[in-house]
Amino acid sequence: MAHLVWSADLDTGIAEIDRQHQRIAQYINTLYNLRSSPDRQALSKVIADTAEYTESHFAFEESLLEQAGYTFLGPHKKVHELFIRRIVSIQERFEAGEDVAEELHKLLSRWLFSHIRTEDHAYASIVKKYLNRVDAAQRQGAADAETRHIDYEKLFPELEHRMQKKGWLARLFGR
Repeated sequence: MAHLVWSADLDTGIAEIDRQHQRIAQYINTLYNLRSSPDRQALSKVIADTAEYTESHFAFEESLLEQAGYTFLGPHKKVHELFIRRIVSIQERFEAGEDVAEELHKLLSRWLFSHIRTEDHAYASIVKKYLNRVDAAQRQGAADAETRHIDYEKLFPELEHRMQKKGWLARLFGR
């Protein structure tokens, strides 16, 4: 498998989500570049960074879906949870000395684009309607401070607390 190349069919039409997805693709491409490298320290860092960024993206996305009232939030969260478990398993094997870079790259490459085209595109219209309502309320000068602007940081307040903890596994499992 080669470098991931972003294409317009991957866009959800939600700027922040698309930006985050593209960043994950960049991490996957960095993993591709290092997959045959003897530098396990560099590989360890990119694996950890990829997992950490993906976890924060999932938290952001799930919070946004909750705010938008997405009906299938529960199953969507479950897909994320199962994916993180697979990544944790592969990372543990890497830390035990196993060469998993190629396997991890293939998994991430296939999963990301498939997930975006199916699960993420399924919620796009609902989230866009929600964001449009928030934006319309802002333009109308709504008094409610939460509807004056789309503040992505407020969409996932628990993430900041989780990100202050050391280690992405600790943040993942809330320890």
